[in-house]
Amino acid sequence: MKFVLTLLLMVSLTGPSVAQDTMTAAQKRAAAEKAREAAELRVEQDMVTMTSLVEALSKNMGQIHYLRTLCFGQNDQKWRDYASRMVQVEAPNDADRRRQLIRAFNAGYYAEQGRHQRCSNAVSADVAALSENGRHLSSMLGDPYRER
Repeated sequence: MKFVLTLLLMVSLTGPSVAQDTMTAAQKRAAAEKAREAAELRVEQDMVTMTSLVEALSKNMGQIHYLRTLCFGQNDQKWRDYASRMVQVEAPNDADRRRQLIRAFNAGYYAEQGRHQRCSNAVSADVAALSENGRHLSSMLGDPYRER
């Protein structure tokens, strides 16, 4: 959440575009809502291809990692570090599983790299959708009654 707020603040400090200057507050809210819904739909459709919740979370972390480095620079390795710790817990002695999780992380990274080349309001909407998706995945992974 702190990342999303920081990213939203940073994006707002980069200055609005001319098109945004002519939009009313209600139009801006409607455009932001539409962008968020589109991002959430794209994330949900992508989740169908995942073989496990852990793989989906790894991909999600890769996506957020790319977006964070896009806006905060290549030295920011927060989400790569989180993913590395998750892989250590989920696949400490299983090389195949480890490769699967790394492949999912990289797929997420490159998917976002293909979508965004600079930090923008669109990145903010995607980060919000991906963050919400990550919270849902984490919650499902923590459910003691989930199927394994």
